[in-house]
Amino acid sequence: MGNRGLILACLLLTACGEATGEETTPDPSDTLDITTSQDGDASDTSDTSDTSTGPVERVWSHRAIGGVSMGAASVNIALGSEEHFDLAAGLGGYIDLRYMMTTSHRLQLGGFCPLEKLEANLDALNDPEAPELQGCNAKPAIEELEFAQDFNHLKYDENGASFDRGFYMDVFKALTMATGNFTSEPSGSSPYLPAGLDLPWFMSTPDNERCKDPEPVAQEHSYNLEYNPDGIYPVILFCDGDKKSDGWPDGVFDPTKSNDRPSDIVLAVDLNGNGKRDFHEPLVINGVERFEDVGLDGCADAFEDGSGGCLESASDNTEDPNGDNYHWLDHPQGTELNRWWDDGEPYNDNGLDGVAGTGDRGEDNGDYDRATSFDVADATGALGRVSRASEERLLQMDFYFDSGIRDPLHAGVSTRHVAGAIHDRIGGLEVYRGFYEQEEALFPEETESSITSQILFKDFSAEAIGKHVYVEYGNEDATEAQIDKGDGKHVGTTEQVLARILAYIVWAAQRFPEPDLDSAPWDGSALSSVRHFYSEGLQSRRRFSIALPPGYNDPEKADRDYPVIYLLHGKGQSAADFAAAGILTSSLMEDGALPKAIVVFPDGRCCRQHVETGERYCACWDSDNDGFKTCVEPTCQGPQESCDEVEIDRDLIPEECSGGSLFFNLVSNRWGEPRDDLNYETSIIELVKHVDENWRTRAPSTSP
Repeated sequence: MGNRGLILACLLLTACGEATGEETTPDPSDTLDITTSQDGDASDTSDTSDTSTGPVERVWSHRAIGGVSMGAASVNIALGSEEHFDLAAGLGGYIDLRYMMTTSHRLQLGGFCPLEKLEANLDALNDPEAPELQGCNAKPAIEELEFAQDFNHLKYDENGASFDRGFYMDVFKALTMATGNFTSEPSGSSPYLPAGLDLPWFMSTPDNERCKDPEPVAQEHSYNLEYNPDGIYPVILFCDGDKKSDGWPDGVFDPTKSNDRPSDIVLAVDLNGNGKRDFHEPLVINGVERFEDVGLDGCADAFEDGSGGCLESASDNTEDPNGDNYHWLDHPQGTELNRWWDDGEPYNDNGLDGVAGTGDRGEDNGDYDRATSFDVADATGALGRVSRASEERLLQMDFYFDSGIRDPLHAGVSTRHVAGAIHDRIGGLEVYRGFYEQEEALFPEETESSITSQILFKDFSAEAIGKHVYVEYGNEDATEAQIDKGDGKHVGTTEQVLARILAYIVWAAQRFPEPDLDSAPWDGSALSSVRHFYSEGLQSRRRFSIALPPGYNDPEKADRDYPVIYLLHGKGQSAADFAAAGILTSSLMEDGALPKAIVVFPDGRCCRQHVETGERYCACWDSDNDGFKTCVEPTCQGPQESCDEVEIDRDLIPEECSGGSLFFNLVSNRWGEPRDDLNYETSIIELVKHVDENWRTRAPSTSP
């Protein structure tokens, strides 16, 4: 098993991260910056009481869905699907969209000096080393597992992918396509563009031209409480860089470079009026009305009286006297410091720009307002879906999560929020510190060298490890050499990524009732293949990979059916990349060590749109003819064998989103067009139906 497992790890390494297709090397300068404002111990799961009222008859669909990184949207999909999945797993993904948005405001799109200081140093705005502008722009980490960063100093990493400035912006653009603009109320003509940008101009202007001599937006769209309260400064679209610059600090904005990647979704205040964004010039963040995150008691910790009320003056006691502070595990219902406005918290009713008298959305209407995208994120993100799901539905499911303690994308914080919310609703969460060697690890007796050969033979039952499981991998005391190899990062070390993928597959396969452990000869021929089907949600053909268990084609087992395990890939990967991995998962079932199941890898790549015809192709791959893509005729609705394939110059069919769909139903494409045929999440449910209709999948059943 060891050799096969290592091959599987190599195949899936970039899938766990955000693949770029480029060879990467570890970042030797990586350090962990952890700050916490909470006292709770994340490993303390002593209160695992189940809120159910008694035994529940469980209805099994015999399906599991999990995913890595971008594919962790599997949890969102499972929670949004009433009956399709029994088991859901999110591996290192940003599944709390609310946190993703609010944190981007605070960290990755923020961190600028106060306006008065910038105005006093207009001649130094493009000097990163200007002594007058040092220190004031630092944005510290607030929650445990967060990295301190700001827009000019993003956390760079190369563990499994190149997390450079271009990558961060692509992720934010993808999020905007999924939910709408979250830096301001979107433009009236496009859910993607910030207020003030014109859709026809945006669509007709090439990327490399959008930031040349940018025309400021109209004044009514330029106000911002923090950096343009009087509307006197131009507000412009700006360009940023992509890969790191030679000789320039990793992740730091290079003001000397000819940056040519348009920001698209966020605007900048051009304080010195030179028509470009200089290093210290701030971004316009008008996504929500300003509020005080002090909880429903209306007072910050220093003003709390310990009885649920407020003192007239601050005290020295700042340790949450009223007990209303948020903590992901100890107090998920806390409303103070949860980074989200709760009904009853004080707020400024001056609209999204924060400035009185401008007449922008929400001003003086007596309600708290935020950009529409926040409501979409709350409705479609895992945290919101957990809060609205019925207790009966949640009790029908098992959840599995993992994340690294050094993940620059803050997947750990996002995962904690969702895992804690599930525990708050139904109990049963067990938190583990890593997979091996550590005292509180999932399998503490195993070592880094033994875990790959032993994980198949571990007991992943609810009785053994808990109904719901969360593993935070990475050693807090890791050496610099271990960190260089990826310990606790977005992907992890080779051993960690192998443990992550196999743990999900073994967990899912073992949790299904009546496991099939019979030995069966494994015939590699035709057991793993890349297929495609017609998706109504996408109005096009869509690819997927499927791996059948050994014995599936045995005439003596023609009446045998199987549960299905779905695994969603990371950004930059495709379903076809997993076909070889599917062969290996099938081979692991040969001798009965792993219960037999059908394994399906859906495609999360962006569809492509022909620049001349407007036709969308959602099933394309690299052609043998260099510079071309081979695509399945999108309108074909018959069997796969009846569909024609066509070769198209790749320059004529650019992606309609940014490398990955996030497995969400998108509200717009990358050109800002509002569309109703970008239903990537819907296509996953359609794929479930397609698999059930064409392969011997296990019918629903019940058990106590």
